[in-house]
Amino acid sequence: MLKIWGNTHSSCVQKVLVCAAELDLPFELIKTGGGYGGLDDPDYLRLNPNRVVPTIDDGGTVLWESAAILCYLASTYGRGSLYPEDAAARGDAYRWVFWQVGTVRAALMPLYVQWEVWKPAYRHLDELERLRRGLEGTWRIVEDHLADGRPYLTGETYGMGDIAMGIMAHWWYRFPIDHFDLPRLRAWHDRVVARPAFQEFVVAPLAEAATG
Repeated sequence: MLKIWGNTHSSCVQKVLVCAAELDLPFELIKTGGGYGGLDDPDYLRLNPNRVVPTIDDGGTVLWESAAILCYLASTYGRGSLYPEDAAARGDAYRWVFWQVGTVRAALMPLYVQWEVWKPAYRHLDELERLRRGLEGTWRIVEDHLADGRPYLTGETYGMGDIAMGIMAHWWYRFPIDHFDLPRLRAWHDRVVARPAFQEFVVAPLAEAATG
C-alpha cells in the first residue's frame, strides 16, 4: 500500500493526496509535519533528509518533492487520465505542475503568511496590497490561457496540472480580498473544487483549520 507522510493542511501534501484519491489508490497517511512533528525522527530523516513533507513510499519507491511525487503517481497509475498520452498535452501538464512550484506558490505564500500566520495587529496593509497586486499578472496568465473555452488547463480532461494549480487557486480565493475580475479563472476553479477528492483533501481541511 502507498504510504504518504504529511498532513492535510499542507498545500504540498494536499497535491499528493488529491492525486492518490483521483486515481483510487489505497494509501496510508502517516501524519507528519505541522503540529504532528516527526520531521526530525531518524526513521523519517532516512526517507527525507530535508525535514519537510510530503514523502511517499510506494512499494519501496521512496520519493520526496511534491511535484515529483505528483508526476510519478500520475505517470504510473493515471496514463490517459491525469497523465495525458499525447506528448504535447503531457508537456503542457508538466508546465503547469512546475510553474505552480516555481512561480505561483512562491508568490502566494508571502500573502498566506500575512493573512494566516501573523496576527491582525502585525499585518501590514500596504504590504498585503502589494502582494495582492503582484499576483494579478500571474492569475491573468491562467485567465488568458482559458480563453479558448477549454474546461481544464490542458484541454477537455482534468489532469495533474489542474491538481497543482487548483490547490493554489483555492488558497487564493480563500483570502478575504479583491480577486480581480477573472471569470474564466473563477469558473475553472469552481469546476476543480467540485471534485470529490478536492473537497475531501483540500476544501474540508482548510475549512476545519479556519474554524479550529
